Amino acid sequence: MERQAELVAMLEKGEADLHAACQLFDSLETVDLESLLGTWRGKEFLTGHPLDGVLKKLNWYGKAFHDTENVDPLLFEVKKGKVIAVDPVPFMRKQKLTKAVGGEARMRMVEYRGKVSAAMIYDHLPILDHFRKVAEGKLLGMMDLKGEQQPFFFLLEKVQDEKLS
Repeated sequence: MERQAELVAMLEKGEADLHAACQLFDSLETVDLESLLGTWRGKEFLTGHPLDGVLKKLNWYGKAFHDTENVDPLLFEVKKGKVIAVDPVPFMRKQKLTKAVGGEARMRMVEYRGKVSAAMIYDHLPILDHFRKVAEGKLLGMMDLKGEQQPFFFLLEKVQDEKLS
């Protein structure tokens, strides 16, 4: 019971050291593809990763899962109330944000860290985002970028009204 309280405290704080974040991720339930469908509001989960703070500064909104073949992996709020899908390739290359022309990722069930769960696969980058269930409508994501030693963590909360413009 004490361990569960520690996990809840980490989630509420939105940060943990890398080891604790990995333990938290590993302890959570898996997610199926159907439960990902819809728009999700994102929030960084700080672990000391070089990307910590970057998404927040750029007004990251979250992700939109339209179907298994069409996912918008990066949504940003560009004006109060206006959300657009952004092409992840220029973003990861630290270039100007560019509006995406369509889904830039897809989703599949993938084995990762000993469990099969829903994952988002970027179309043009060596990145997989793996998801685990925190609670109904809440997920913990772990970005696995090829060549990086440390994963990037984030939280997602399902949005009822779709804001995507």
